[in-house]
Amino acid sequence: MTKIKTIINISLIVGLLLPGFCFAQEDAVAMPQTIEEAKGFGLNILKALPDATKKVWQEEAWPFILQMWGWAQDMWNTYLGHYVEDWWNKVLNWTGKEPANLQTEFQKERQEMEKDTWERFKDLF
Repeated sequence: MTKIKTIINISLIVGLLLPGFCFAQEDAVAMPQTIEEAKGFGLNILKALPDATKKVWQEEAWPFILQMWGWAQDMWNTYLGHYVEDWWNKVLNWTGKEPANLQTEFQKERQEMEKDTWERFKDLF
């Protein structure tokens, strides 16, 4: 018990003293003294912002989103998908409707769109 108290006390002391050392830095960014310096400083930040945002998006955010999407698809396919599909089919059977076959519906829509496109193309000439 005394070891835990000692560790906690040391952590608190270090936690309170350590942030104070950041104020002792000599090469910190100085506050602009004139309006022109402030304008130049602001323009430099605005010029660097799009590149920094693009870099963060491409190197960190988008890979993380793709990783989470892959995880969600894996979770769905492994654990949840067949339960939800079975439950949905039961609900549709109770209501008297047949479950839709997505492949056949997609083929029908595709044929209708191709027919529409062909008719539009013929109308042009």
